[in-house]
Amino acid sequence: MPEVFDSKPVKIIQPGVSSVKDYLTEIWQYRDYIIVFARQEFKLQYVQTRFNFLWVVLRPMLVVAIFTFVFDKLIHINGLNYPYPLFAISGLIIWNVFSFMVNTGNIVITNQQLVKKNYFPRLILILSKLLISMIEATTTFILLLLIMFIYSCPLHIWIIFSPLFIIMAAVAGTTISIWLNALTVNHRDLHQFVPTVIGFMIWLTPVFYPVTLIPSQYSFFLYLNPIAGIIQCFRWSVLGDPFPGFWVLPSFLFILLMVILGLKSFIKSEVDLPDNI
Repeated sequence: MPEVFDSKPVKIIQPGVSSVKDYLTEIWQYRDYIIVFARQEFKLQYVQTRFNFLWVVLRPMLVVAIFTFVFDKLIHINGLNYPYPLFAISGLIIWNVFSFMVNTGNIVITNQQLVKKNYFPRLILILSKLLISMIEATTTFILLLLIMFIYSCPLHIWIIFSPLFIIMAAVAGTTISIWLNALTVNHRDLHQFVPTVIGFMIWLTPVFYPVTLIPSQYSFFLYLNPIAGIIQCFRWSVLGDPFPGFWVLPSFLFILLMVILGLKSFIKSEVDLPDNI
């Protein structure tokens, strides 16, 4: 008796993208996946909690309350032209966007079953997290504006640039996430090491303390950390702090360069990704 074969055609999908431009075009074709994954993540985080989406606001409020007590009530930081809670929450908006994206550095590994069984541009997983971070940052920014209204803090014309600095923080964090996801497939210790370093960096970044606490001769070293420059630019646009100076631009250009190089590295590693995780 002759052997019977299933005549149903099998379609094998595999990445064949050779350039960043082609890859971004493919991401656009799969753009609906970003919303699907982001919606699923929101459900996992908030649906079964008592306060649901309110945690997006409650978390930063709790952190700001703690650091207001420490830095404003105990240490008594002076020299601010506005209440300390505005200072703290403005730094926290930028830092949370950055650190949230850094902590997605192993998202490909944690979704390895999905990656092995389905093809889509793996950067979609990172971009879905980016969408979540933008939603949370926007919510916290509205909270900041509300607190400014309560304290009768005036709005400056430069506030129109504030979304730009939030996006820059997201790009910086996404850049590290892209590099981590490309490298941790073969070097998994990196995901334990890098987020730990980033967690320590909050104390080297003017999130909860002003740059005036740093001696002027060491300001250059402070701004080697690009997030420090982004935070100061954000406070300039929203709260009227002095502009940190155009010499922070090299760190911004460095972020852009690392994005391009990171994308190329990620695209190159994606071809063999299902076999390596």
